[in-house]
Amino acid sequence: MGIVDSFKETVAFFEAIREEGFIVDYALIGGLALSAWVRPRTTRDVDLIVAISEQTAWNELAAVIETKLHKKVALQKGTQRTNIKEKLSFVAGQIEVDVIGAKGFDLASEAIRHAVSAKVFDMKVKVVTPEYLILLKLLPLSDQDIVDIKTLLKKADIKRLIPLAQRHFLLPKLERVMSEKKKAIRKQGPSR
Repeated sequence: MGIVDSFKETVAFFEAIREEGFIVDYALIGGLALSAWVRPRTTRDVDLIVAISEQTAWNELAAVIETKLHKKVALQKGTQRTNIKEKLSFVAGQIEVDVIGAKGFDLASEAIRHAVSAKVFDMKVKVVTPEYLILLKLLPLSDQDIVDIKTLLKKADIKRLIPLAQRHFLLPKLERVMSEKKKAIRKQGPSR
């Protein structure tokens, strides 16, 4: 199964378990969400944030994936650095699927609520907005995240992004990345 088919199967699965009541909602984040807003970049994983229903425990979601998809699920603990409390991963075809729980992670919960429908691989899927994608990428802030954020800033509503970053205590990180972008533009000189 190719990457596109694996992605479509994964999204269809999460849509089905949403309809069955195991999860309340979900949204695409990561490299594929980036591709919905700006030029695509290569990625070999699907990253989702998921709000589970009140009657579903995180380990039960893992069991549902193992039972219905016949996939081995790795449960992981989140990190203080990123505010992630619950995470699980599994392999679907040629891609790794990383699922982050929104419970106790206000930024993720808010990102899901404000997510919009966008086309990814010619499939409509709920994707976090550029502003929330930037904020989520500010948490780990790897070198790739910095590159992604600088690209996403072209699509983001800065007047909306700044107060969101401030509310989620990410404004200093955002300002640092934005100042690096301005320095790079000045080094390039005037465009011809």
